[in-house]
Amino acid sequence: MVTYIVQLAVRWETYPEYVDWLKNEHIAEVLALPGFIKAELCLRKGGAMEASSKDVKIIYTLKDEEAVKTYMSEYAMQMREKGLEKFSGQFSAQREVWLETINFTSK
Repeated sequence: MVTYIVQLAVRWETYPEYVDWLKNEHIAEVLALPGFIKAELCLRKGGAMEASSKDVKIIYTLKDEEAVKTYMSEYAMQMREKGLEKFSGQFSAQREVWLETINFTSK
């Protein structure tokens, strides 16, 4: 399994609409792409009202390294451009790929 993490800073005034778009459109589109298994949307509660943005994290699980390569070469720009068109200047994003993920569960 491979983990692909997208860390976002979304402007306060856009945050509700942006999260709604993630929940109802964007994440489902990503999960429909080859190799994507699941996604976790992590929303931080609270935060200082003085801050200009609020953090959001999406943790995607992909089946293997080949799936990440396919996503990056064939789909990533198209998916990113949709967000940029809809929310231009309203967020910033950092992305990380972790090639080995070991899962543990409680007994």
